[in-house]
Amino acid sequence: MKIIDSVAAVFCINKRIFVVRRQSHLKDFPGYDSFPGGKIDSNDSETQHTAEFLCHGDGQKMHALVREIKEELDYDLTAGIASGQVSSVKLLATTLAPVSAPVRFRLHLYRIDCKTGPQFTPDPGEFEDAFWTTPEELLASYHKGDSLMVPALRCALEKLIRDPRGCDFGDLSPQFDEENFIPRIELLSELQILPVPSNTLPPATRTNAFLLGDDGSKKILVDPSPLSHSVLEKLLRTLKQDTIDALLLTHHHPDHHEQAPQLARQLNLPIWMSEETRFRIIDKYGSDYFAGVSLDIKREGEKLTTWKGEGVRVYEVPGHDAGQLGLAPESLRWLIVGDLIQNSGTVVIAEPEGDMAAYFKTLERIIDLDPAVIIPSHGIPMRGTYRIRATLQHRREREKAIYELSLNGKTETEILNTIYPGIDRESRALALQNIKSHLSKLKQEEKTTSTACP
Repeated sequence: MKIIDSVAAVFCINKRIFVVRRQSHLKDFPGYDSFPGGKIDSNDSETQHTAEFLCHGDGQKMHALVREIKEELDYDLTAGIASGQVSSVKLLATTLAPVSAPVRFRLHLYRIDCKTGPQFTPDPGEFEDAFWTTPEELLASYHKGDSLMVPALRCALEKLIRDPRGCDFGDLSPQFDEENFIPRIELLSELQILPVPSNTLPPATRTNAFLLGDDGSKKILVDPSPLSHSVLEKLLRTLKQDTIDALLLTHHHPDHHEQAPQLARQLNLPIWMSEETRFRIIDKYGSDYFAGVSLDIKREGEKLTTWKGEGVRVYEVPGHDAGQLGLAPESLRWLIVGDLIQNSGTVVIAEPEGDMAAYFKTLERIIDLDPAVIIPSHGIPMRGTYRIRATLQHRREREKAIYELSLNGKTETEILNTIYPGIDRESRALALQNIKSHLSKLKQEEKTTSTACP
């Protein structure tokens, strides 16, 4: 996977730091608390920068830092240095995202100390919010469950708390032995993500397993689905020190339950799921699939565990799969939505378990619920319902085009070739399934309308 180098500015004054919250519509880290900065561009000059404090650093990184600060905050760093407002620019730390990350960023953090507060004009297209705070306050917000934050940022905050004037903290990259263990990533406090390699549809290669539950409450592992016996063994090693009370399967697709029965048998755990999921898995794999495993059916509204003292309850979220379940705390500070959306690519609504009408209604319901964070099974948590709303709008536009083409007598294949020109062979069958589901929805709505007419 390609590594993308980027830079970020940590402005510091009187033990306070300047923090931004990224817009929820951004592709990378939507709604995350972060520092201003961005990717190093190939057009950023590699020549040594001439400004004081910048002339000793890597030329391309320094030019990128100046450019990004100007673009995102409308602040001229070189002018700030020349005026004496900026008293130093030093490398604070570096970090590299793990192999399991959807995009591997190598971030170079620079500490910029100021004598007086700079006047920033944050780019509203990039940032939902921007504010001065202390490392202690920002970390407390994360631990309360109110912030999305990458592990390296939390590590940097912890080091700044211990050493407020510190710099050159070295490499803060999360250390994972991915040869022997599944990474454990926490982007939302006390909700661990284990990106397990699975037999899923491209471009995804992993399915998120979620580990949650307060101390003293039931600890639940959601959707363990190792693609092979060796990955199962790796997952078992990863979970060796955990006390787990149950496995929960969100729905019946294999990339959400493959080898879960073996895991349950080895750990002597029950498996929880919806009645529809139980029926479909047994219908597909036979009654022996869950041999020796206790099964427990879960339904809408049932409390499964707690998170930060709140009850975590079941939500029935059909559409992608008839029996799919979601999970959310009572405050709706997050909602695990399974395969309703994903960070990249289009969700497939494949009949018979997929139902486009039910899918639309479920997306509309989640928009009305308005959870603070959406957590998909493929990709990273995202603040707000932007991606849900964008997905619904996209499907409505697709359906309108399909409807108009069908009225003109186009076949399913002709509709496919018109709407998805140049689509690759691997994706054609998946796109055709979505077209079929849209057509089924349209036919059912037409039938209902004609029946209702006097």
